[in-house]
Amino acid sequence: MENVKKHSPLLILGLLLLGVCMRMPITSIPSVVAEIAQTFKVPTTSLGILTTIPLLCFGLLSSVVSATAQRIGNELTLTIAMVLMFIGSYLRIISFSLLMVGTVMVGIAITCINVLLPAIVTDKFPSRIGSVTGMYNTAMTLFAAIGAYAITPIAHHSSWQTAVIIISAIALVTAIVWLPNLKYNEMNGADNDATGTNMWKKRNAWWLLLFFGFQCFVFYSVVAWLPTIAKTAGLSGDQASMIAGLFQLFALPFAFTVPVIATKMTNRQPIMLAAGIASMIGTVMMFFAVNSFAYFCVVAFLLGAGSTTTFVLAMTLFGLKTKSAADTRNLSGMVQSLGYLIAALGPIIVGNLNAQTHSWFASVIVILIAAFLFTVFGMLAERHQYI
Repeated sequence: MENVKKHSPLLILGLLLLGVCMRMPITSIPSVVAEIAQTFKVPTTSLGILTTIPLLCFGLLSSVVSATAQRIGNELTLTIAMVLMFIGSYLRIISFSLLMVGTVMVGIAITCINVLLPAIVTDKFPSRIGSVTGMYNTAMTLFAAIGAYAITPIAHHSSWQTAVIIISAIALVTAIVWLPNLKYNEMNGADNDATGTNMWKKRNAWWLLLFFGFQCFVFYSVVAWLPTIAKTAGLSGDQASMIAGLFQLFALPFAFTVPVIATKMTNRQPIMLAAGIASMIGTVMMFFAVNSFAYFCVVAFLLGAGSTTTFVLAMTLFGLKTKSAADTRNLSGMVQSLGYLIAALGPIIVGNLNAQTHSWFASVIVILIAAFLFTVFGMLAERHQYI
């Protein structure tokens, strides 16, 4: 407790708002892809890239963000990121080319949040890593679900542009609330550990990277294709989109409780195993084309519980497995760089296998293998308390 650093009274609110901005600007867009395609007179299929662009940003830029924050400070990097998100999000409504540019800007901004939130939590709240991580993950999960739900009615009553303007306004509010934290920005050199450890040379960091990569592979494959798999089984379009929403909503209790429980344990292997088994059972259930809404609710629950538990566990472990904020930032940047590139392959491989075989069997096998792999790598990552 004695090493708690001074911080702005608005820090917790700022962290919550950053959590809100962590997924909503990208997860709400797939629901209105048809309307966007109509506005810009492009084929709907050309907009699949809108989900892939942010993932590529996460993968290619996580290490760059870590290095940048080391030079200019975590708080300043996040301030620049939120201004970038506000501008980028707004640009998306102007033209098709600016939609692409804006999506890249939003992807860069979210990469900064992904990498730096665990480091700021370790730095400012070393004794409350679990509860503070749980808070911003809950905000992220809740607003990802709200965004995916609310954008369609807003688009119907007004236009998809109005919905995107609302998302941009939330980014602007976050930037303004975050400003007081600039007073506590620390450059490299504020302490001797500012550069931190080179995580690329640590075997345990690689286990964590592979665990993170394959759990994200499962998550993004399910986000992209679960509604279509449900429709193929005979559910209506409305029921399928409800299943997609429930997949996010069922995750909520796990988003908050898992980091808190994980902090109290020295060995998190039981959580890894439970999440892996839930994900594998949920995936196996997708082999069977059961035309039942209740059946797919169970699938959404198992997959939502499994994938959220593993994601928030990874975000918590960045802080729990390191002894300084610089190490947390370096581990976070390393794991998320290659991890998200593995994740970006998920929706593409799963979609292509379905297109080539005209069945979901091979696609579901790939998801099942990824779920098995993340369970194994998660267990390996937990063999040692620190990286």
